[in-house]
Amino acid sequence: MLGKIADIVAESGRRVAAAHGFSVEDKGGRENIVTSADLENERFLKSRLTGLIPGSSFVGEEGDEAPILEEGYTWIVDPIDGTMNFSRGIPEVGVSVALFKDGSPHIGVVCNPFSGRMWTSEIGRGTWRDGVPVHVSDRPLEDCILSTAWCCYRKELAPRVFEATERLYPRINDLRRIGTAAVELSMLAEGAVDMYFEIRLSPWDHAAALTCVKAAGGVFHGIEDDVWFDRPSPVLAANSQGNLDELLDVVSDVFGGRTPYRSGSET
Repeated sequence: MLGKIADIVAESGRRVAAAHGFSVEDKGGRENIVTSADLENERFLKSRLTGLIPGSSFVGEEGDEAPILEEGYTWIVDPIDGTMNFSRGIPEVGVSVALFKDGSPHIGVVCNPFSGRMWTSEIGRGTWRDGVPVHVSDRPLEDCILSTAWCCYRKELAPRVFEATERLYPRINDLRRIGTAAVELSMLAEGAVDMYFEIRLSPWDHAAALTCVKAAGGVFHGIEDDVWFDRPSPVLAANSQGNLDELLDVVSDVFGGRTPYRSGSET
């Protein structure tokens, strides 16, 4: 099954890389956009993926909403993660496909259409980049690179996100902001970066890549409890429980131990 999913994601990536003359519209703010290529790729992925598993549910960023099945299979898909990058010709983009089994992560595949890099994972088996097994790093906190998006969709939260980053920065090696959570978290899974923090991600942003992280030996959490896969959630991830605890201590202190928005669709 993993190989079949990877083949579909690779084909969808080629479609994204070849896209030209696409339209761009905003989805409620100039920083939150959708292109016609997003919509076309989601239709392609929905058709091909649900065809693999008849009766499976499909959750997609561009309007396909369905519950995560507690019994059975659910696809959670972002047809182009990093749409702003894509719209401006910045080649850091991810096609993100997660398959949940009985409500839990099972398979995750992330592909960068422009570089051709692909991360594949299956819980209990491992994570691979371009077919080569990978694992999270073993770096201590002072050698860690932290990747983050600094809350681009909810700018009123940015000052506290900056505060958390500022407090942590002297204790780590460096920072990165690439513009696609799916790729950044996949880079954590392969050990290229070591920690990740974003105060608000939707399930399609992180579901596939967190599957890669988990299968590669990494750990993740929300603020109050586990990462939510059925609604927007904070995502904190790291190469070790000790480093995750250090990250969580800082973020939790800055945000008073609570997620700073309501659960559900109002975010």
